Amino acid sequence: MPSGTELLREALKTGKAAPEVWIRFPRQLGDVVFSFPFLGSLQREWNAAAAELGVTLRWVAVGHAIGAAVFNEAAPGFIDESIIETGGQGKPDPWMLLKRWRKVRPVAVINLSQSVRLALGAWMAGVPIRGGIADNNLSMLYTHPFKYRDLPIHLVQRYEPLLEKLTGSRKLLWLPITPERLGGAGGPALLRRNGWDGRPYVTLSFGTRGYGKRWFPEREKWPALARLLLAEGLAPVFLGGPDERELGAELAALAPGSIDLTGQTTIPEACAIQCAAYGNVAIDTGLAHTAAGTGRPTLTIIGDSPEPLISPQGPCALTVRGPVLDLTGDDAPGDPCGSSSHRVSAERVLQLLKALAQT
Repeated sequence: MPSGTELLREALKTGKAAPEVWIRFPRQLGDVVFSFPFLGSLQREWNAAAAELGVTLRWVAVGHAIGAAVFNEAAPGFIDESIIETGGQGKPDPWMLLKRWRKVRPVAVINLSQSVRLALGAWMAGVPIRGGIADNNLSMLYTHPFKYRDLPIHLVQRYEPLLEKLTGSRKLLWLPITPERLGGAGGPALLRRNGWDGRPYVTLSFGTRGYGKRWFPEREKWPALARLLLAEGLAPVFLGGPDERELGAELAALAPGSIDLTGQTTIPEACAIQCAAYGNVAIDTGLAHTAAGTGRPTLTIIGDSPEPLISPQGPCALTVRGPVLDLTGDDAPGDPCGSSSHRVSAERVLQLLKALAQT
């Protein structure tokens, strides 16, 4: 099978397909961020190949609101259209796609999830380049299938075989998460409206649906860290989703002077706030991965997550996990999920973040 770039050039030369590249992203925000190096490397190669022919590619993102909403405010040329699946009639099915693709058939459809709809629609429409995860026995629908699940390597690296098939190179390049790409212009303004006086600040991303990933006891650890930050002249800024607003307000109230933006930002706005921060502290949640991806100092407190497979990736990112046994003789209340994150102290987090910020 010719490489994706060769097929791209051929399809664009013959005019048999419109210069659209559709990518269906995973469901969760962290998994979407893990695909960014693949996305950036693919765009670099294919945009250049198209430009040689005088063509500008149009990039279309498809996905669930939890993850793909990161593209809602994206700059044209990076992501030109974002289609959010909302369930029911909001889900693109093969028939809806075929109806659209009869008029404008994409030159490529890349499926980074295990969704059958996009793969089936692309196959039925005869899209020239069809890449996707083959773990769910859909290889026959793809021109460039690849294995993704259950590999003993980081999730970012699992895209290397697909990138090689599509471009001829396995080299994944870091794609910085910046407002210039993702937008989020409303983030800094929201920060100011909530009392930010211009001093350096640190974002605190405390929430996740994965209970075992939390930093217990939450109502002690996070306020303690916020108070330490305030004593250093750093403003704590709590970030999170709408379902975390109650806890965010409670944590911020326990450290007067904190700024609580929990549930008030879009994902691009939260990313823009992280991008301008002195540093970022998070548990293993989607906002840990966006923070690391901005390039700003980011410390992630790991609970029971498999760190070698999911650690946040960025040039100034660090993970910290507590020791497996009590080393002090005066152990704090245990983590109800059995992880050792409760043995990570607020003081240790502050010192590690300061060290990161000085590198």
